[in-house]
Amino acid sequence: MRNRFLVSGLALIGFLGSGCSTLSSYSKPEAPWGAIKRVAVLPFTLPSENPAQRELVTKLFCEELRNARRVEVVEIPLSSPLGSGVGDIKQIGKEFQADAVIFGSVNDVIGTVMHMQVVDVATEELLWSGTYMLGSRAEFFSFATQQQRLQRGFRWLANKFSSNSGSAASPSSP
Repeated sequence: MRNRFLVSGLALIGFLGSGCSTLSSYSKPEAPWGAIKRVAVLPFTLPSENPAQRELVTKLFCEELRNARRVEVVEIPLSSPLGSGVGDIKQIGKEFQADAVIFGSVNDVIGTVMHMQVVDVATEELLWSGTYMLGSRAEFFSFATQQQRLQRGFRWLANKFSSNSGSAASPSSP
């Protein structure tokens, strides 16, 4: 009898702890990955426009992107006139000596949804985009903090971007 409760409890924890993750990305065919050495990251947009929260989320993403070691990363401060994302891509690229600009958003109202886009400064074309969604059921019963969930999603996005852009730029890729 006791074993039945133990097995049932473990099954319930496994069911509630496993979540529905949706991971998707797009990479432009024949993107000029060899030319993308430095990226400028605009402050992430959030449902609440809390400046401190936007800065923290952007820093978490930049940290994961730096850890991927594919590109040099420069953060555009929210206090910069270009930090609002209103400036044009070429202006941002020129001011921050960036080859590409990253736009990102996080919505954690119901679950966690993270999206980022990488835009080429020279052509203003979308080179890469990725979305990470983690369902609310898994997060509700998860022991992970909000920062840990954000880091997990950002790590996936940064590594996926780096592996796509790095393999496309590599002369040894098939």
